[in-house]
Amino acid sequence: MSGPGFNGHAAADEPGNHDPDQAQPESSGGGEEGGAKPRSALGWILLPFAAVWHFLFPKKPRPFIVELPFLVVFALFLAFLIKTFLVQAFYIPSGSMQNTLAIGDRVLVNRASVWLGGQPQRGQVVVFQDPGGWLGPEETTSSSNWLTKTLTFVGVLPQDNGDLIKRVIGVGGDRVVCCNAQGQITVNGVPLDETYLYPGDQAGSGPDGTFAITVPQGRLWVMGDHRGVSEDSRAHQSLNGGTIPVSAVVGRADVIIWPLSHWGTLPVPNTFKQTGLSVLSAPGGIPAVATVGALPVTLLRRRRKLRKLARKAQQAHE
Repeated sequence: MSGPGFNGHAAADEPGNHDPDQAQPESSGGGEEGGAKPRSALGWILLPFAAVWHFLFPKKPRPFIVELPFLVVFALFLAFLIKTFLVQAFYIPSGSMQNTLAIGDRVLVNRASVWLGGQPQRGQVVVFQDPGGWLGPEETTSSSNWLTKTLTFVGVLPQDNGDLIKRVIGVGGDRVVCCNAQGQITVNGVPLDETYLYPGDQAGSGPDGTFAITVPQGRLWVMGDHRGVSEDSRAHQSLNGGTIPVSAVVGRADVIIWPLSHWGTLPVPNTFKQTGLSVLSAPGGIPAVATVGALPVTLLRRRRKLRKLARKAQQAHE
């Protein structure tokens, strides 16, 4: 018997021998009909994230010895993201901010305030990059140990690469003068009660103690709290009048995290909140207040407009 279906092979595999009523398997090709739909642009964008998700959270648990290296890499990557966009630890190598900050303190710096568009304000303690000529080669320290460099890069260890830390005294447009008859610094004519100064220091202590400057827009006048030893804006008036660019600011120092005995926050002193140094005198303060003041009027006008449109729609329906 050599007819179709009796040759030892499945005759249904031969062309032309399919039962027209028998269901056929769908093609796995990429055609538009019967095949898998082509992946959308959004699908291609989400594909790497889906792959990472399935890798990090597999359906079947992997042995811990296999998981450990991936957990370490993921933790370091997460630390790098946090350091780059949110917060970063810095080491205090000098006494220019005593007694607010002691030598060896570690501070947590808020980087998000910068890349989200926030502007440094008077009274804040900020970390900034050397604007040029503030530090000598011997003052820029960096470890040659590859492990220390790596841990510092990802944010596990505090950074000390020559950045400086000072207190903002004046912002763009401010007139900063030292000193009045009482020996106080004045900002736009308002005297500062600098209770945070190192014991025994005066507002103009140290070299170049007296000055009078109008801070250019986009720049800052910064000073250390230990005026007797701090080489701050006063000591660098030959370079851009002693001011630093806002773009050089790395972030705002918010918290002392180490040693535990020094733990505490770094708030803006009350003297910078007095009348004359309020939000109305801050950069962008007047537009902000004007916007808030105009908001009720805008909402009222919008409400009336919506009511008018509703009445017109109702009349057209009738």
